[in-house]
Amino acid sequence: MEYHLTKKTITGTRTVLDTCAEQSVDVDLTLPDYCPDIERILSCTLEPKVYMNNISGDRLTVEGSSCVRILYLDGDRGCLRAYEYAQPFSDSLPLKSAVDDYYLSVEAKPEYINCRALSPRKLSLHGAFSLCAKVIVPGALDYYGYEDGGDLQVKSERVAASSLCGLCSDSFSVQEDIPVNAKSGISAVLSHRLYAKITELKAIRDKIMLSAELKVELMYLCGVENPEAECMSYTIPVSRIVDCEGVTEEAVIDGELGVLGADVRLSDDTPDGSQLLLLDAKLCFGALCWVEKELDVLSDAFSTERETTLHEEPFSCRSGVTCRAYTDVGKANVGVDEEIGRVIDVHCEKLTASAVHHDNATSVYVKLCVGILYENGDGEKRYVERDAEFSYSPEPSGCEEILRLKAGLDSLSYRLTDSRHLELRAELVYRLTMCRRESCTALTSVSAEDDAPIRSKEGALILYYTDAGESVWDISKRFCSRPDEIIAENGLENDEPDGGMMLLIPTA
Repeated sequence: MEYHLTKKTITGTRTVLDTCAEQSVDVDLTLPDYCPDIERILSCTLEPKVYMNNISGDRLTVEGSSCVRILYLDGDRGCLRAYEYAQPFSDSLPLKSAVDDYYLSVEAKPEYINCRALSPRKLSLHGAFSLCAKVIVPGALDYYGYEDGGDLQVKSERVAASSLCGLCSDSFSVQEDIPVNAKSGISAVLSHRLYAKITELKAIRDKIMLSAELKVELMYLCGVENPEAECMSYTIPVSRIVDCEGVTEEAVIDGELGVLGADVRLSDDTPDGSQLLLLDAKLCFGALCWVEKELDVLSDAFSTERETTLHEEPFSCRSGVTCRAYTDVGKANVGVDEEIGRVIDVHCEKLTASAVHHDNATSVYVKLCVGILYENGDGEKRYVERDAEFSYSPEPSGCEEILRLKAGLDSLSYRLTDSRHLELRAELVYRLTMCRRESCTALTSVSAEDDAPIRSKEGALILYYTDAGESVWDISKRFCSRPDEIIAENGLENDEPDGGMMLLIPTA
């Protein structure tokens, strides 16, 4: 016979897509007529942008463009110039199954870009970027209980578990008119960089209230006759309410906010004749929401009447999911190979981060690829890239498994320590999601033969002296007696009698 176990579930996660596909960028181009000739290329950067991502059935479609930005000196006056070239891309990625509710993360990361001037007006570009996508859906985590009573005696393991109560993804646009207080009129935008930072996440029923900051860093040319490069930063507050079915006020929100792409253009079309920079950015927010539950997982069983066969499997679940935000200021020294006359711009070209947990401590490691635009002692403009490494150890949280790390740069400043070296000061922000792992052995089925002989009984009561560390469950299973009857017969207060204690074991 098969004992009827009650199947129970909590909601975990299941990944139906986790991939990174490399996209190539290969093009020969000619500068348009309005661009001056190239004297020398200072830098060439690749910025892939995602404009649309959509899941239909069992496929994810992503569309965007790979934008190459070239910073160079013109052939007439050696002035800074910039040129952008965008090449559209589209990709369709298969999922393991069709999905309805999902968490979607799409990120296009530059890998490398090489730029070679074939002539003062012709360029050859060769590079690649990675299109990384992850799709997570709810997944059932099964365990069993037994509620029918009768001759089957059961033992359950109390397990603390984090259950997924909601997940969501939302892409939206941020448009802003940025006023510019330049010394003279802006003639061209040379570069822009955007950083998004979550400042607060608050859950109400079936919704998440997102508060964030979008920091924009700009470099532009001022003046026409003798244009000079100037830099500025501008912070835009972002507020949005995101639908997330199932989330409650008690939920822990593991949220992520990223910049998919942005465009900045100059506008002189204002009533008072002033200049504005028009920003159009595409942001993506995603969240996994967790609540804590107590599970009673069936872990052992025996019959007082028949020989039983147990089938068991390991059971493991996340527990105590936490998502915490940290801020840290790190310093690093970098240098160049010649005298610095004037620093024009210092910025982050690329940020990579990783985290490890060892010996009850978590360590976060960040590497910045820092671009330095400067004039040397002879007034010649130069551009170099240097790596700067930082580390951070947050306070212990009692968790041991890292689920996700999101690191960002809030600000980057510098000071000259001598004529060839800079001390960088990086304010870094982290969102670190961690958990514990709870594991036990769980029964999946219990069976007994109907014609199996009933266990022989030696008498109504058995006199037994306990061993150290022996539990009532161990004793009852040994003598095929009901645990509650042993406790009642001997007036025990708990399941762990003292070693050497005399017990009366009911067997009838």
